[in-house]
Amino acid sequence: MADSHADEEGIPSGQKSRHAKGSASLPVIVPLAEPDVQAAARLYTEVFRADEPTSCRHVMEPALFFHYAQFYLRSMVTKDLSFIARDEKTRDIAGFIFCFDHADLNEAYTNESPEVLAFLEHFREDIAMISELEEHTLHTSTASRGMLFHIFHIGVSRKYRNLGVAGSLIRQAVAHAQNRGFRQVITDCTSPASRRVFEQFGFYEAGHFAYESFSMNGKRFFAGLDGGISLMVKDL
Repeated sequence: MADSHADEEGIPSGQKSRHAKGSASLPVIVPLAEPDVQAAARLYTEVFRADEPTSCRHVMEPALFFHYAQFYLRSMVTKDLSFIARDEKTRDIAGFIFCFDHADLNEAYTNESPEVLAFLEHFREDIAMISELEEHTLHTSTASRGMLFHIFHIGVSRKYRNLGVAGSLIRQAVAHAQNRGFRQVITDCTSPASRRVFEQFGFYEAGHFAYESFSMNGKRFFAGLDGGISLMVKDL
């Protein structure tokens, strides 16, 4: 799965950044590490269920999502490409951005743990739709290692929204990709709001796939869902 999910408040732009007196302290951006997995998985569970447009098509209890998310994030830790935003005063995790080398996606079903595979299986329609969009637009199946840096998920705690947290996470991820020698950063925005935010950081829409147009095994899984997925690209 490769979606960037949240609404306009969920991914605030850098232009909206403010730090009002009495508000939550401005978090710092640090790499995702093993000690952060449980708290990050908890926030991921909360944000996905509240803000992801496609979540209405998935029946998954929060406890089960949280269980699998912990395995998924431990896998993200080993890739050393993801970041969290942490409030240094309270130690709360304010936001996250989970990333990977796109070449890893082509090997995911042979290298990942059974728990991660079980988690991904719950979102097979999302993965199929995104893969179709990416392959049609960028021929991603032939991408070599170190070529495409993929922002997979991004989210911000409601307590820390409108502080520019998402913008800081995006900037850090792009800088990390550039330092690692990647040629492009890509992400799949599942709402117009998230697309607009990434546009503010130099991403352009390379392709779009309407939810109504997607079918899998003769079934239109996202029928009745407005909008679609935008493949956003930033050249480095």
